[in-house]
Amino acid sequence: METYSIAMNHLPLSERAKLNYDSPEAIDVQLLADHVNEYARGNAIDIPIYDFSEHLRVSDRQQHLPLKPLLLVEGILALHFAQLRPHYDLSIYLTAADDICLRRRQVRDITERQRPLELIRWQYENTVLPAARQYLLPSKVYADVVLDGGAEMAEVEASLVRAIEDKQALAAGR
Repeated sequence: METYSIAMNHLPLSERAKLNYDSPEAIDVQLLADHVNEYARGNAIDIPIYDFSEHLRVSDRQQHLPLKPLLLVEGILALHFAQLRPHYDLSIYLTAADDICLRRRQVRDITERQRPLELIRWQYENTVLPAARQYLLPSKVYADVVLDGGAEMAEVEASLVRAIEDKQALAAGR
């Protein structure tokens, strides 16, 4: 879902870096909803590319997403938007303690986004946690399945596979 961050390319980097990318207002939900609808109708889509190190939507390129039997809509706000939820065949909420979330974010933001540790901690305390409490946690009620993201990764993966297989079996009438 992060690739659907609203394009703020007109702002200087110093201003873009101050924005709260964990709030619903940061998501181009109309474009995301249009793409989910288009995919649900059986059409491939071209999704935005986002440069997280610069907080920029790359305007001259998109990533082609060919039609497949499964589309995953992933992100902390995936269950927040009411207009998207009817398109989900299965919605999964992954829980994890704050310390685990912070550790995972640090690894991702340092390795993938070239962000300094001080900025990561500041963002986590000032934007990520408040947004999680306001938007993410309440959306848990819309999940079909809630998984413990603090468990070992193999256990989480096995639970995820079971949830998908159970949904497929239910849909097939077994």
